[in-house]
Amino acid sequence: MESRDHAGGEAGSFSCGMCGRSYTARFEDVPGGAGVERCAFCGNRAFFLQKDFDQRLGCLFMAISLAAALLVGWKWGWIWFTPVLLATVVVDWIVATRVRPVTICYRCDAEYREVTTNPRHRGYDSHVAERYAQKKTVRRMR
Repeated sequence: MESRDHAGGEAGSFSCGMCGRSYTARFEDVPGGAGVERCAFCGNRAFFLQKDFDQRLGCLFMAISLAAALLVGWKWGWIWFTPVLLATVVVDWIVATRVRPVTICYRCDAEYREVTTNPRHRGYDSHVAERYAQKKTVRRMR
């Protein structure tokens, strides 16, 4: 991003990488070297981190690993059920260590990829999310 080349407060036009929709953000809000401090869309300061991995794909992987463990246990004896599950846990752990986190705004669900992770941001907290739940519901109803 070009945030370092522009003075604070100046506005810039960007486009969403997923849907292509354009938006305007102040360059002072665009994440720099210290990570995201303020959301470029809504100005919020509350963020959480999660792995940038499709949860549906993760659930599919777990279902396939359970099916494989059941098949191996049924075909070659139930003593092999646990080792097959442990092998899939190791594969899952290897994938999880290689996937980078994404920073997500609690208020507007804006996702910040490929930015420096702010050390103050933690995993999802339902108590913090509850503060923004009503605003998000009203916004989605429009």
